[in-house]
Order: sequence, then C-alpha cells, then structure tokens
Amino acid sequence: MRLPVVAGSSVLLTGCSLSGTLAPRGTDARIAADIWWFMLALGGVIFVGWLALFVVAMVRRPKGEVDESHERRLHRRFIVGGGIVLPSIVFASLFVIDLLGIAAMQQTDDEVVVDATGYQFWWEFAYVQPDLVTANELYIPTGTDVQVRLHTADVIHSFWVPQLSGKRDMIPGRTNALTLHATEPGRYLGECAEFCGVQHANMRFEVVAVPPAEYQQWLDDMLEPAAEPRTASQQRGYDTFMSSSCAACHAIRGTPADGQLGPALTHFASRRWLGSGAAPNDRGHLGGWVVNPQSIKPGSTMPPVEIAAEDLPALLDYLESLE
Repeated sequence: MRLPVVAGSSVLLTGCSLSGTLAPRGTDARIAADIWWFMLALGGVIFVGWLALFVVAMVRRPKGEVDESHERRLHRRFIVGGGIVLPSIVFASLFVIDLLGIAAMQQTDDEVVVDATGYQFWWEFAYVQPDLVTANELYIPTGTDVQVRLHTADVIHSFWVPQLSGKRDMIPGRTNALTLHATEPGRYLGECAEFCGVQHANMRFEVVAVPPAEYQQWLDDMLEPAAEPRTASQQRGYDTFMSSSCAACHAIRGTPADGQLGPALTHFASRRWLGSGAAPNDRGHLGGWVVNPQSIKPGSTMPPVEIAAEDLPALLDYLESLE
C-alpha cells in the first residue's frame, strides 16, 4: 500500500483505512473485524426479518369480521416481542461479544516496549530496550506483542493502525497504551485519527513488521552512529548542517547535533517519506523540504532554512548519506 502524497487526498486515505480495517493483519484488528462482521450479519438478519413482516402486513387482508380484542392482543405481543424482547436479546448478545473481544485483547506478555509521541504533525518512536529513537516509521517483529505507550507533546492526537489494532487517544498529561501484534510481515499504514490541526491529514506513519531475525538486524543497524562524510561534498554538507539552524532542531547520533525539536536524523536516508508521509524521500522533494517545508506541508512547525544556494547540493549529499 502506497501512502498518498498530496494533502488533498484525504478521501483516498479514508478508503485505505476502511479496507485496512476489513483486512486485518494483527490479533486485535482481527477481533475487531470479527465483531464488525457479526454486527453486520445480525443487522442484516434483523433487517430482512422486519422487511418480511412489513411485506406481510402490506399484502395481508383480514378475513371476515375483525375481533378487536384479538387484534389488541396481537398488537401487544408485537410491541413486547419486537420492542422489548428482541432488542434485549440483540443488545445482550452484542454486549457479550464485545466483552469477549475486550478480554481477548488484554495482553500481558509484551516483549517490545515503545514510547510513541505525537507532535504537530509527525511521530516519534522511542524504543525502551535498547535505547533508540526514530521517527515516522515503527519497526516491530512479527508474532510478538509490542506495547506502544502513547504520549502527546502538544494537542490531542489518536494513534491508529487499522490493519493491526483499534485506535487509542494520546491525551496531554496522560499515558495510554495499546498492544500491536502483527501476524505477518508487511508495511501497514498508520494515521492520526483525531483532528489535531491544519496538517492532520498529513500526519501519517508506517508500521513495518518484519521477522524477528530481520528486526534484530534492523536494531543493530539503527544503533550504529551516523555515517561519517566520505566525500568532499558530504563533508561540506556536514559543515553546513552543523553551522546552520538544522543542528539546533535535529539530533544525529555520533555528531554534535543534539536538537530535540524535530525528528532524529541519524539514519534519515533509510526512511521512505518526508514530513510524516507528506512527500517521498527523494532528492527533489528533500531540497524543497529543506529550503521551504511550508511549500510541501503548510502549517508544519519547521520553518524555512536559510541555506546558501552553493551549499544546498552538498547538504543534500550529506543527508542522503545517512543510511
């Protein structure tokens, strides 16, 4: 599944969310989908039943003289049966199904713990063990319970990966949590499900589920410090980064850059997207993002960066070397 690139594609994003909800690849998402299908089937049966009664009532003709007392008894039975007994049975069955689903979703065996923090308008993922911070891409091992502890740095956000779990709000001053359990490898679209500002539609992320061995290799790679400049152009780009406002907002492990206002960039080039899904991470969009992020994601908190025209290609060379 490819992420929509333009901000105006919220309708497409909604479509992806719906199809994801009905195509579960996680334990909790499958339980939610089963409940949804049960409710749809039950609602269909009830609708067909009432439609049949309506048709019978329309075509039925009384035979002979009408016994009013008998009609009143029928009416009372119809009201009691259709207005009290049947709804009670339906609501009780839904209540039991929901309780069973909630009980099945309770996980106590989380092997991986990640702190997810929502910002306007991007995501930070901090792994508890080992100590690792990434942005906008959440890697998890398949077949493993992953506890995601949810925080927000500003307004209310809502964490939702339709194919893996239900949604959970991120509320200022409070820590919520949910468990992800991917049953098969894949890239699963995640999004903010609570309106949080002008770029709410462009606040997306990907959960990348990989086999445990591949996940361990990814961890080992991510724990490595940033690659050192290998060419004169990359060295010039490194110097430009450290002497500009970039280093005040972003951190790159193994360098003096230790900014905390924006996403960590240690392995920036390995990410597929810029601006939390706003544009592909390629050289053209990267140049536009560095010079004026508002042209790609209006309303984002990253300001335009004043970079000399002759230094921009070198800066891009350095950023693209951070794999």
